[in-house]
Amino acid sequence: MDGNLGALDMEELRKQFHRDGFVIVQNALTRKEVEILRREADCLVNFLISEGADIMKDYGGVIEPISCGYTDPPLSQMFILSRRSFAAVRNLVTEDPDTVVPILFEKMASLARTFLPEETQDNPICLFNEQYIVKTPKSELTSQFEWHQDAQYMDPFAQDSFPIVSCWTALDDVNQMNGTLLIEPFPRPLNTVSETYFDLPTSLNDPKTHLQYHQGLASCYKDKLDKDQALTLALDRRAKNMPSRPLGSPLKTLDPQHWESEIQRPVLVQVPAGSTIFLSGFVRHCSLGNTSSKFRRAYMPQFSAGAVVAEDGRIVSLAVPITDSHVLENTHYYEDHDEQVNQEYHDDDYEDYENQEDPEMFA
Repeated sequence: MDGNLGALDMEELRKQFHRDGFVIVQNALTRKEVEILRREADCLVNFLISEGADIMKDYGGVIEPISCGYTDPPLSQMFILSRRSFAAVRNLVTEDPDTVVPILFEKMASLARTFLPEETQDNPICLFNEQYIVKTPKSELTSQFEWHQDAQYMDPFAQDSFPIVSCWTALDDVNQMNGTLLIEPFPRPLNTVSETYFDLPTSLNDPKTHLQYHQGLASCYKDKLDKDQALTLALDRRAKNMPSRPLGSPLKTLDPQHWESEIQRPVLVQVPAGSTIFLSGFVRHCSLGNTSSKFRRAYMPQFSAGAVVAEDGRIVSLAVPITDSHVLENTHYYEDHDEQVNQEYHDDDYEDYENQEDPEMFA
């Protein structure tokens, strides 16, 4: 679907996201926005190469703008809790007068909000992580990523408490040759009596229901497919013409032990630059290696329903509310974390910040 979206389009995308675990929005970003992100990605890549780094061997192709070393460490780590403070730090990364911040907090956050539970004062939608994923030319063997689910990089408590959505955005046209995504959609719950697919539950607006449903669907996955086999299935034109079952009544139980399910065919992502693939934290996906003679660049911010914390209360990665109003209107939430943040992210303790649990949900 194209990036010029109305309310009805967004509702259809929301349903598809919950049904399949992902949705593709072509041309989600404008040409100007893509160019801004490309310039920053190139700036960071050139810096790391000038420092003698091997992008694939040393970084796995994953470049985090604030912590990659291009700028000096922030004087205080409190910026991870405030949009205003984060923006001030983030704007130091690029020398470009057109910054990434408006794209991140206005365009990307607005789209991501569609696929997360309803925002509340105590659980604002937050920026959870951001990274560029760069695959160097002719790096087929080192630039492919195996099957994974983004939530697997969070501890079990966080997985069960905080829905996330990854916004994988192509900065170059992506295809089979330059290291695109291969996605295995969620299995579909099947009503064996009427031979129809169950429709979505009547409401997925609260985090608990959202998580139970997505985790339930993910639990119905079979063994991981061989990547070559999955690619063959994705490219099989005959499979595209296979009849689909009709949609039936809404699913009434979130317990997958009471479901039968049907596996869906893998999807190979081939989209123009500026397109965004929104991924549930529990959808299974991998990526191919870059066999082309050019760099393949992607940008992936991730957003969460609430500030993601581990079972011990420790903040995992970023917890930046997408609007400053939540910092001002809900300061008690952050006051509860002040002592922890000040202790864990002392001005002279940036090394500890670098080594904290940091989800590399790449592709």
